[in-house]
Formats: sequence, structure tokens, C-alpha cells
Amino acid sequence: MHFIVGLLGLALTLAYTLTQGHTSGFSGVIHVPSLVLLGCAPLCMTVASYKFSELGGAARAVFRALRFSAARSRAELYESLTQFASEVRQRRPARALEIASAARHDVLRQLGPLVVRQYSSEDIESTASTSLFCMVSGMKRAEDVLGTLSRVAPATGLVGTVLGLIALLKDLSRFEQLGPSMALALLCTLYGLILANAVYQPLGRIIHSHMTVAVEEARLITRALVLVREDKPLADVRKLFELSATAPATPGASVPEIATGTGGEP
Repeated sequence: MHFIVGLLGLALTLAYTLTQGHTSGFSGVIHVPSLVLLGCAPLCMTVASYKFSELGGAARAVFRALRFSAARSRAELYESLTQFASEVRQRRPARALEIASAARHDVLRQLGPLVVRQYSSEDIESTASTSLFCMVSGMKRAEDVLGTLSRVAPATGLVGTVLGLIALLKDLSRFEQLGPSMALALLCTLYGLILANAVYQPLGRIIHSHMTVAVEEARLITRALVLVREDKPLADVRKLFELSATAPATPGASVPEIATGTGGEP
């Protein structure tokens, strides 16, 4: 169904561009048919390539990544972990479960009950690895959607350029159409490059950065809960967060390698 909807939207966009692109006036770098083509055609191609659920997940991932603050998230996570550990130490499982269920991080919500029910450290780490894999997979699908958009946008610009050149060469005697045809030919390429490099690629990098921080936090949560399960001092948990806060940033870190090493030392 999504494939048909995407192709239908693409056909309507191209039809509008073909009928209006060579007669519409333009001023400076604003040409409405070119904007419509570059705004709608890449989205239609992406709709044809991905299911609606994947596109919805990508939109939610972008929204979360834009609102995400690593410093605020780390502070909230540390507070939730220390409160949870304190309740576990004081043998108040109901309150500990409340804190875990109210946590913002999915891994803490899933692993907290396992600690309260006294699962082994190996079971906790195994569950964390599975949870982390699912979380990273969802974020990588969102990143892939934006990668597709960043590749399709320049290609769509070239399509508009070809359409404009065809119209330009079709009837050179009609001078009133030369301007709009040249605008369609040149501005489509410009719009495509701007969309790809100034919109879609930065959004993809924002999601990747969010994913890297989320993986790091998941490893911190897993190690901290293992320490709580093994009745280790809470100071060790604080040291983990201090080490993470002072660790140098690694923009080129490979997320899949991080994801498979959940059970290792941070």
C-alpha cells in the first residue's frame, strides 16, 4: 500500500511540475514549482521505500533526538539509579519498582524489575543486551530513512534540471518561457543540494549522536544494576558516571560494536 501511495504522490508532483514549472514566474532564488518538486518528490520516494510504521518511527526518533540533552539525561539517570539502589538496599521493592517504571530510559524500566526479583547478574546482562539491540535497531532504521532522503534529494534536483532543459530546448522561440525553464533547470539542483546537506544529513547525524549516548547510558545502567544486584557500594556507581562524564567524545564510534559489548567493562 505504501508503495502505491508513494508512486501516486510522485506522479502527481511530477505532473504539477511539468504543467506549472515552465510558466510560473520566479524572483531571485524562489521558484514555487521547484520548491514543490524538491519538497514532495523525495518524501514520496521515501514513502514508496518504507512502511508507514517505519516512517512514523523515524519521525518520532527525530523529535526525540532534537529534544534530547545528554547532560540533562545523564543527571536524571543518575538520580533515578541512586534512588532505585537506595530503595533496594532498604528492602522496599514496591517503591523500587515505582522508581524503575517512572524512569525515562527504557533499559532501566526493563532491568529494574529483574534486580528486584533477584535475577542473576548474567540474566540481567543478557536481557540488557537484547533490549539494547532492539533500541539501536529502531534508531538505525530512523537514521537509514534520513540517509535515503539525503541521497534522493540531489537525484530529484537532477530530475528537475533535466525537465527544465528539455522545456528550454523544446521551444527556444518563446522567450517568455526561457526564464522559468532556466529557473527549473538550475534551482532544482540548488534546492536538492541544500536539502541533502543542510537538512537531512544534519538530522541523521543528530540521531546518530543520540543513539551513541543512549548506548553509553544503557551500558552504564547495566553495570550499575549489576553492582546493585551484587550488593556493591553505591560509590562504585558514582565512579562510573564520573568516568563517563570525563571521557573524551568519539564522534566516529561504531554503534554496532558498542551494542554487542553490553556485558563488558565500561
